[in-house]
Amino acid sequence: MRFLRRSGFGFFAAFILLLELGCGDQYRPVANPIPGPGGQPQPTHYAYVVSNNPAGNGSTMQFDVSGDTVTQLQTTGLGSNYESFLSNSAGALFVTNGGNDTVSEFAVSQTGVVTTINLPVGSHPVALSSTQAGVMYVLNSGPNSACPNSGSISTISTATLAVSNTVCLPQPPPPAIGCGANPIAMLQAAGGKQIYVISEGDNSVCVYDPSTQSFVATFTTPANGLGLNPVFLASSADGSYIFVVTEGDGVNPGALDIIATDNYSILPSVPLGVKPTFAYFDPNLVRLYVTNSGSNTVSVFDASNVNVKGSSAIPLLATANVGTTPVSVTALPNGTRFFVANSGSSTVTDVSATSFAVLNTIPLPAGANPVWIASEPTSSKVYVANQSSITIIQTANDAVAATVAAPAQNPNCTSSCALQQPVMIITN
Repeated sequence: MRFLRRSGFGFFAAFILLLELGCGDQYRPVANPIPGPGGQPQPTHYAYVVSNNPAGNGSTMQFDVSGDTVTQLQTTGLGSNYESFLSNSAGALFVTNGGNDTVSEFAVSQTGVVTTINLPVGSHPVALSSTQAGVMYVLNSGPNSACPNSGSISTISTATLAVSNTVCLPQPPPPAIGCGANPIAMLQAAGGKQIYVISEGDNSVCVYDPSTQSFVATFTTPANGLGLNPVFLASSADGSYIFVVTEGDGVNPGALDIIATDNYSILPSVPLGVKPTFAYFDPNLVRLYVTNSGSNTVSVFDASNVNVKGSSAIPLLATANVGTTPVSVTALPNGTRFFVANSGSSTVTDVSATSFAVLNTIPLPAGANPVWIASEPTSSKVYVANQSSITIIQTANDAVAATVAAPAQNPNCTSSCALQQPVMIITN
């Protein structure tokens, strides 16, 4: 009994002590969770589609990759036909307007603020290129007030957003060959190196050195072994080589010519398929893809193994069979696949980048007639520019996520509107 009485008293005392601690002003430690560092916000990626308007000013549509939505629509000029970012920056977009001799420029973060840059009258710009800071180069296909006898290259200062210089393309008297007659394509080699210009009228490629503002080389079919009818240019990632796609003439097949930029030498031509028209350089796998629109194939080359002294200047990895009349190709940055837009069959072909087997053929809307295809940095989507619409494809399952109509030719139209014509896509 004495033990029970002592135990009962002890329990009672402990109870009273706990009650005082709970109800009084005694300090009680509280454990608050400390949040860890949050994840880094993912960058937002966009696709930019430039459209030509047969009835007025063209436009550029900005697509948010994550939401498949049009986040802004910028009005450009007449005959919009080409677009390019500044070198190493996607902060500003430039668009050539061949119909009114201008270039439109706007910051991609702003809506409704477009700067119009006037070129010499008659310029009819067709291309843009720049791999050096502070300038954007414009290829003018027509004779203008500065160069009345040939095409030209205009330099736009990105500080003033005005033309600082216009240089005439060489057009010597016959029998000499220049590149001033109907220039159609231009590319500055990576690293701010020389600028290469294709002249359809002269069947030539000319080289312009921006540091001296002079032309330093000309490549032609009879003198230098250039293939017939050059139509497209691509640069290696380091600017060491320029890849020239030549179309042939129906009798002579198309070929790939490689120009070494260090000494302006041209390597032996490499055969392509029938009527090649487009090339894409993949910097991740270091490959070159060429569409052969006449043979419904894509030639895949190992661009990491250019051999200036070998019997074949560049190894052919595969020739992939795709849809009818392939016109554009893009590779996913993750290195798994490449996608081909087929104009004739209105389809997109998904091809394995390892086995080169066709994984899927994705139908586009009837009569889509695609003209361009582009992938975006996350490899989750590819964008297809069709005759009057843009199709967005999810690469996870090759399903069409959306097909968005191009802007109306008449901005005041509300129903049954004639639509603009998308011509090019770039992404960031």
